[in-house]
Amino acid sequence: MSARQVTASCDSSALSRCILRGAALLGALLPAVAPADDTDASGTVMLDPIFVEASSGAAWRYYSAPGYEIISHCPDSFNEAYTNALRKAAAARLTLLPAGFWGGLATPMKIVLYDREPERGNGLGLASPIDLGWVDGGSALPDTVMLSHPVTVGDGDTFINCGNYWDLKSDPGDLSADPDGALLLECRVPRLPAWFRAGLEGAYGLFANRVVASDAQGYTVVLRAATWISPDETSAIQEEAKHNAESGAKPRDYPMIPLGDLFRHAIHGDQEALWGSEAALLARWGLYASGRRDAFLAFVDEATREPASEAMFRAHMGLGYAEALRSIEAFLPAAVGAPIRVPITAGLLEPFKARYGAPREVARILGDWCRMEGRDLGPEYADFQRECLKQADAQFSKVIVHRTDDPLLQAAYGLYALQAGEEEKGAIALEEATKAGVVRPRAYVELARLHLDRALPSVQHGIGDLSDNDYTEILDILQTARQQMPALEGSYTLLARVLEHAPARPLGAEVAVLDNALALFPQDAQLAYAVATLHRRMGELERATAIIGRATRFSETEQARRLLASFSGAAGAGAHP
Repeated sequence: MSARQVTASCDSSALSRCILRGAALLGALLPAVAPADDTDASGTVMLDPIFVEASSGAAWRYYSAPGYEIISHCPDSFNEAYTNALRKAAAARLTLLPAGFWGGLATPMKIVLYDREPERGNGLGLASPIDLGWVDGGSALPDTVMLSHPVTVGDGDTFINCGNYWDLKSDPGDLSADPDGALLLECRVPRLPAWFRAGLEGAYGLFANRVVASDAQGYTVVLRAATWISPDETSAIQEEAKHNAESGAKPRDYPMIPLGDLFRHAIHGDQEALWGSEAALLARWGLYASGRRDAFLAFVDEATREPASEAMFRAHMGLGYAEALRSIEAFLPAAVGAPIRVPITAGLLEPFKARYGAPREVARILGDWCRMEGRDLGPEYADFQRECLKQADAQFSKVIVHRTDDPLLQAAYGLYALQAGEEEKGAIALEEATKAGVVRPRAYVELARLHLDRALPSVQHGIGDLSDNDYTEILDILQTARQQMPALEGSYTLLARVLEHAPARPLGAEVAVLDNALALFPQDAQLAYAVATLHRRMGELERATAIIGRATRFSETEQARRLLASFSGAAGAGAHP
């Protein structure tokens, strides 16, 4: 670590990842340091924005390996340490969970590394959109630098992680990074159950503070000891376990949510911490203490395709809910008492290839980053949003004025232009990119959305609104998006809207695409509602009711259950033959 004191300011995103020397954390908060205050005087939550304008005229270095693109302004020694850390992280996650439990992205994960020195006197805030700032800590912390965690933004098919690593030094063996682990869990289809995702990467999750440690035999993943509800409650359980070991007393009963309710997230408002703690304890028990790891993983996998039930759980684990909960509760003192060390057995990724980045590559990545940072966050962030889009425009302007035949750059620029309100420019760029076969599913979805909005009449009625030509053209565009990334939910929700306005009753094969999507996203209540509505308008009420019923059994939040329950009383229930 640099000799300067570094203070962490945690980004609110669950996808943010931290990189630092010594502690070698994967996805963890900096330890033993109070987070910086991120509110203004009015109590409004302020962003931890990172802007990526170059700190000098030096060229960007470009690193690539399967699944990754990196541009960096940092020293080569840091870049080498970082890319090696990514290789270790990829191997570590395959040690923790089989490959089938990790999803995939349609485009490589983009990472921006830069080392811009913060200006003295400027802290974090929308008026100074950088992620590092000098803070006057007084005599206790002179020359303190506030360091924001790297932030990840994305739009479904492309994700970019960006951080400022100014003056952050590291030896190759003590740096760890995992910017995409949580993403790959989220992108897996069918989606993993909410309780399992929380048990892995949630606030109390098993892998939320993972450490890759070197030893004589190689590398080991160190999974922190469990946290139960709160630090105070965890400490009390640890002290009680020591006392019971000495006195022979039996442990007390701990509050537990019945497993059926845990799986459905059917809890009271004050039980969220208990639910997260118990989900993490269940994951820890199933993977490392039950003695039936493979059976537990098979149960989780089946629960992505069918709603979890006690019969399903018993078939895999040989235990009913009550017996399993007693075993999990008995495991709690040991879980909070010690970490778990798991040797890494998977092979490393191939080494990253390095070269200087081409201007179009740098503009594409930085422009996309600024565009996604400039998403609509409400009127209180209008100035910040405008500044983000201004930065995106500056990046694209460097290269787009020279007509480019790079489809990836055209797609990125087209998405920016649409977000900036320049619809015609965006449409032209997306048309050119998609005709060239660009691998960017979001470009096809947004182009299809443009075509649909332009083709629909001002007064929409339903089936019969679209012409045959418009209908066929939009379906073809969406088909390409699905082929490139079956897991992109936006392509299915838009398809449901298209079929609602088809020239005639949609064909069975066209509707079957949506029915298949329900198997990919069984927990998506809004998608289920849209597909059920389509079937009802086609006069297939029995099918619509079955879709709502299945989605209700899969629902994981009270909000989803309320939406699905409203289906029978929704307006517009008339069928369209």
